[in-house]
Amino acid sequence: MKKYVPPELSEHILPFNWDVRRVWEQASVITQRPIADFDYLLDLPLWSSLPKQGMLFDISPREVMAYPERAPHQTLRIQNACIDFPIDLLHYQGSEWVLDGVHRIAKLWMKHEDTLNVRVHGEEIIPRIRIEEAEQDVTGNGGQAR
Repeated sequence: MKKYVPPELSEHILPFNWDVRRVWEQASVITQRPIADFDYLLDLPLWSSLPKQGMLFDISPREVMAYPERAPHQTLRIQNACIDFPIDLLHYQGSEWVLDGVHRIAKLWMKHEDTLNVRVHGEEIIPRIRIEEAEQDVTGNGGQAR
């Protein structure tokens, strides 16, 4: 079954699933970027307001930061996000896509940080990180922008 991405998010969420643990295994140079480069992501409904309901795409990181009670599980994920790790990006079809790190971006934004660490991966990692739906069920990892 093809991955469902709402039309308004099609330019922000990759059209395939990936295993974030496989992303972490990939080698890449860490560089710094202005957090402002990622500010737009905080306004997109990238997350689900309800836990264990699949990807509802019904709440934005900025909404969670402003109204933590609307999605307590996402609030907890922001609080627990380890900002020691870089944001993982994929350069794909001329754009950069977040593979892992939206909760860390939110936490760094809340801490008023100016920069964040990123790793930019090329398209060559796709075969190593991509998962099919059957694998997604086993890993519990849907590969959404984080």
